[in-house]
Amino acid sequence: MKPDFTSLRSKLTVSLALIAGVAIAATLVTALTLDRVGRTVADRASEDLAVSAASARFAEIGQAIRVDVPALGNAQTQFERRSALARLQEHFRVVGTLAPQTRGADAGYFSGLDDVQSNLEANVWALDDNVSRRFVLDGAIRENIARINRLHGDFLLEVDPLLVDAKFNVEAALQAGDASGGAGSQQRERVVEEIRMTEALGRLHANANLAVGIMLRGASETGFREIEHLQARLVEVIDDGNENAEALANNSSAITLRQIWRKIAGHGDGPDRFLDLKARSSGLMNESIQLQETNSALLGRLGEVVAGAVRASGQRSTAASGEIGDIVSRGQVFNAASTALLLALLLAFLILFVRGQLFQRLMKVLSSMRLIADGTAGVVVGVSGRDEIGQLADAVRLFRDRSHALDLHAKELKKTNRTLLREVDRRRRAETDLRETQAELVQAAKLAALGQLSAGIAHEFNQPLMAMRSYAHNARRYIELGELDKCGDKIADIERLIERLSKSSNHLKTFARRPQKFLSRHDPVEVVSNALSLFEERIRSERVALEVNRPDHAVHVMTEPALLEQVVVNLVSNGLDAMKGVPAPRLTVTISETDKLARIGVADNGTGFADAAAAEKAFDPFFTTKPPGEGLGLGLSISYNVIRDLGGRLEVRAGAEGGVLATIELFKS
Repeated sequence: MKPDFTSLRSKLTVSLALIAGVAIAATLVTALTLDRVGRTVADRASEDLAVSAASARFAEIGQAIRVDVPALGNAQTQFERRSALARLQEHFRVVGTLAPQTRGADAGYFSGLDDVQSNLEANVWALDDNVSRRFVLDGAIRENIARINRLHGDFLLEVDPLLVDAKFNVEAALQAGDASGGAGSQQRERVVEEIRMTEALGRLHANANLAVGIMLRGASETGFREIEHLQARLVEVIDDGNENAEALANNSSAITLRQIWRKIAGHGDGPDRFLDLKARSSGLMNESIQLQETNSALLGRLGEVVAGAVRASGQRSTAASGEIGDIVSRGQVFNAASTALLLALLLAFLILFVRGQLFQRLMKVLSSMRLIADGTAGVVVGVSGRDEIGQLADAVRLFRDRSHALDLHAKELKKTNRTLLREVDRRRRAETDLRETQAELVQAAKLAALGQLSAGIAHEFNQPLMAMRSYAHNARRYIELGELDKCGDKIADIERLIERLSKSSNHLKTFARRPQKFLSRHDPVEVVSNALSLFEERIRSERVALEVNRPDHAVHVMTEPALLEQVVVNLVSNGLDAMKGVPAPRLTVTISETDKLARIGVADNGTGFADAAAAEKAFDPFFTTKPPGEGLGLGLSISYNVIRDLGGRLEVRAGAEGGVLATIELFKS
């Protein structure tokens, strides 16, 4: 096949082949020159390789020591201390193996290295000893803090009942004085004595809190002056507390309290004062900082030794570079000549071919394309030819003709699309408003149900609270008698009641929250149990016979549990309302299933529907059979829409034995 030299590909191939030939020739000459330079550099640099490698290794180890020394000084656990010390020992071992290699180099390269190494090792061992002693002190400080916190807790447990008894005694004495008409010096002395005891208890309580607070604050201080100031303040507080404790000497009930106070005071002003331990720990921390600063200075000296070796190596490299300078200069002359020739060829290629044959013609085509894209009619494409750009111009002219027809069609589509978008937006707003209104009605119904059940909920909370109060009183008495096993039993009873209250409150919060917007897999048995738990008090107080029938295995449906529970609550509430005044009220809740459906049935033996017309209107908004003021007639209407949104069905009808049977049907998952 005969080549077509009129195409852009042929012209471009010939031009690039010429430029590539010149570039390859220049590259070969440069490669030969660089190979000769490389051999010269390798010969000259081999004698300094050992010194350069050792210098780099020393710099790396020095940086590692600079990182690991603070890790050792600031270690918080024995594991961190041993790990940092092991890393430092490994660094010194590597330095020891490198030292003989440096002695084999030229004399003076690493002068003073042995002294720096020995001083660094001595500094690290001194820092490790400092950290070990600080760990011992910190452990003692933590133990003292734990003991102080335990004593403070025992003090608070002991002082609160005494304050209550003292208040009671003062009120009793005052009432006795009022009953006797204020007569009798003995009665007045009794009142004064009780008031004095109460004031002493209050002051001692404040002294204990302040003393413990000062000691715990001192645990976080690091400065000597701050610790000394806190110690002086602590001594004043302890002296004042001792006076208040002495004032309680005649109060037999305060013997244990005074003993606890003396233990707290012993930590603040005894032989082993807590803040003295903290001051010693602070001193060790300052010593650690000084050792780390000394280590940093020694590492600086190590850096100077390494820098000296690097400078000597650099001087030799400079000498080697001078020897290869002549070789490089000759290569540069050739490179300059070949580069000038290559640039001239490239410039000619750009001006004659790229600018004339490609760029100008292509810009004309692109300009025509932009005008067509902007919608300009009657655009003339002023480019022709048999090459690729000429073919592109022919394609643009074809595109121009077809785009005009497409523009007319697009205008009609845009007009239709705007009409559809307005209609879709209107329907979306209407659907959003409907869903928001329904969600607000569901939430209002749930809050109304909680309001109706408030009395029962209060009773459910009041009984455990009264029992907890009794258990707490018994536990305190067992502590006073030293019967700690029985006290533990009472505390376990209190924890059980707290767990019960927690479950009840969590259920109420879950019931009152707004429902989620997505469905999940749930067992309707659990939902029904949660709903019935809200009516336990009402069912018990109204003497309703409750019967719950459920399958032996789990039945799962796709639902939103909060919405389904609200519907069950509404149906149970309606059934209980309908059975008011019935001699033997009975509520039956049945959970059953078929191959595809799960059913929840709520049946009562109440008054039921007056006639068939009332049953047909059950789901109508604002229709109710309750007396005025007891219902709005929205419960069943909202429940019907909720179950429909969940993909199920809700129906109500007269029961076989009277009353009403309400049935929820949902698809199983």
